[in-house]
Amino acid sequence: MEYISVLDLEQLQEEALYMPGFFTDLNLDQLMKLIQDQSSFYEIKNMFYRFPKDGVCEDYRRQIYEDVKTQPVYDCLEQFTAVMRQAWKSNGNQSSVETQLQKNAWYAAGVYSYCRAVTDLQQALAGLDVRSEGLQKFSAYLNSYVNQQDFLRQKEEAFRIRQAMDDLHLILVIENNKITVTSGTLEGAYETYLGEPSRYNSPFIASMRMSDLEEELFGIFQKKHPELFDQIRKFARDFPSYGDETIYRFEKEIQYYLAFCRFQRKMEDQGFAFCVPERDEGKDMEAKGLYDLALACSNYLRDKAVVSNDFVYGPGETFFVVNGPNQGGKTTFARSLGQLVFFTKMGLDVPACRANVHRFSTLLTHFSVEESMESGRGKLMEELDRLAPMMEKKARGAFVIINELFTTAAHYDGCVMGARVLEHFTGNGCRGIYVTHLKELGDVVEGVVTMTAMLDGTDAHRRTYKILRNKAEDVGYAEDIVEKYQLTYDRLHERLTEEQAGWQ
Repeated sequence: MEYISVLDLEQLQEEALYMPGFFTDLNLDQLMKLIQDQSSFYEIKNMFYRFPKDGVCEDYRRQIYEDVKTQPVYDCLEQFTAVMRQAWKSNGNQSSVETQLQKNAWYAAGVYSYCRAVTDLQQALAGLDVRSEGLQKFSAYLNSYVNQQDFLRQKEEAFRIRQAMDDLHLILVIENNKITVTSGTLEGAYETYLGEPSRYNSPFIASMRMSDLEEELFGIFQKKHPELFDQIRKFARDFPSYGDETIYRFEKEIQYYLAFCRFQRKMEDQGFAFCVPERDEGKDMEAKGLYDLALACSNYLRDKAVVSNDFVYGPGETFFVVNGPNQGGKTTFARSLGQLVFFTKMGLDVPACRANVHRFSTLLTHFSVEESMESGRGKLMEELDRLAPMMEKKARGAFVIINELFTTAAHYDGCVMGARVLEHFTGNGCRGIYVTHLKELGDVVEGVVTMTAMLDGTDAHRRTYKILRNKAEDVGYAEDIVEKYQLTYDRLHERLTEEQAGWQ
């Protein structure tokens, strides 16, 4: 059997079971939950846990996603998965019922849905202009599969059985304490024989399990008209199995694209921009209108605006060192860069107006966390313990995001250690961003660019959440926060005086 996957060109590795560590740092875990919500029937989040093996595979996925986003392809894939879900539901019903006749009937229904889904998808893809290698290969596989004699025989018989089941109507007549069961049709709707339509339902669709009366009536009918029921039993014997592993794999893997497309469309409807990232290594890596997608999802629910930023890594530039006031958007900017690299590597659209993203081997992140009181080692030691594996990997060509490292070290020590960290990663061909309060880091390593979270220039020191290239300044930004929370000396003295007066 030919191996075809719409996630990878070659044999898939084992599915990743655990979420990568950088997911929580970049709030990708929050985004994965929202994307998973767009595909409740299929488990897809694990598909996001492992990067494609190389740049060729990244481009392979990107081409497929370009096809999936077009409305005709999107619609036919949605229809395919909807009918396939009917097949899976029939399989579940088959396991739930008790009588063999019902099991055989649900089995036939499952085969019918499967054959219909496959046939409709084959016809739809054959009439569409799909340009990606992955969908072209799968379409060719479908063309061959639906013309195999075994499939054609199974499909023909399943469609015939389904039509016969649809045409079957039982008429139950109760007269003079006698019940008569016959087949045929009556004029008018079922409800007209019962009175108010809103008060009655057909007893034959009330539950999965047949009642004793229903079983007895069907038994009587089978004795008089055994033809259809014999055909259902024979179908189950002649075709004891159905389905194809390549098609089942496609059904699951295509949800990766469909779920993200649904999520992206919802965000676009809310006014957020997405774009197809360029992958031109000959141009500067840059983005226009880049924003934190996880923050956008959160802020939209609270009716809060999201500030976007622009950036560019010029020739020879490897790292941004970002400083500035607390709560000025530095960490948000760092996360937005990480999300940009992540979704680019996954072959999907990115949250920006325009972007050119270079190729990276992987993503490495180190975000400040609260000190563990149980370990007793102190925050600095814990930071070094988490940093060591990142540096020992010697991952060349990675995109590295470091957020507030060495905050508890002495200023001089923090600068020395921070410089060595930057030298290590730049020496291994990495690029990235380092958010820090150590302003001197922007001047100690070649290729490092200083950026600053900007204020509005007023005495209120209002945050603009814009991150711009700017020389680090020895300016304190705590005063406005102290004033905001009424922690100035004068205000504290006033409050203490009021408290003392109240005690007297």
